[in-house]
Amino acid sequence: MRAAPETEKRQFEDEALESLWELYEKSGSGMGTGGETVSLEELKSSLENAPALDGMHKEELIEISGGRVKFTGAGRLRARDITRRHRLAERLFADILALNEYEEDACRFEHAISPEVEEAICTFLGHPPTCPHNRPIPRGKCCKLYAKKVTPLVASLADSQVGEDYKVVFLRTPMIDRLASIGLVAGSLIRLVQKKPSYVLKVDETTIAVEEEVAKGVFVKKP
Repeated sequence: MRAAPETEKRQFEDEALESLWELYEKSGSGMGTGGETVSLEELKSSLENAPALDGMHKEELIEISGGRVKFTGAGRLRARDITRRHRLAERLFADILALNEYEEDACRFEHAISPEVEEAICTFLGHPPTCPHNRPIPRGKCCKLYAKKVTPLVASLADSQVGEDYKVVFLRTPMIDRLASIGLVAGSLIRLVQKKPSYVLKVDETTIAVEEEVAKGVFVKKP
């Protein structure tokens, strides 16, 4: 089913604003915070519906003059938000779901999530500074709060504290079947008994030992 015209329009605007953000990054010209501009032709070459840029100019999302283009204040804020959501989606798909091909899904995902879901994903991921392509992820309110007093909701067992109880959230290890056979699955309540020379865990009444590489693939949170 084809998207409604208003939805198509907004998606194009988001795509154009995100492309313009990336051009600013490449040029090192400060994300359009002042009078800096980038090439209009270069922006058009990255878009499927370049004539629609005229509508964005009329709606005061961008300014176009003399073959150059720059953000308005409103356009820059919206570009920042869509870029942040896209790059967080890339991190989610690459790091948590272990997908190799995710760009199209990240493009769809960035249009679908609310600010609340965006912050929850960022916190879940531990407020990553960059996407899988090493491009900076714009900071959000949750990141500023995290820098002061909040810890990630989910962390690798390798980064957890001895003597603490945890709930297993997910596992990323080739040993999933083996761990499942001894009761270490998503939802399990465990206690980390020691880290050296191996990681010793207590799962219910069973005590097990795993190597550090396995522990790095077990992600937990406080119950």
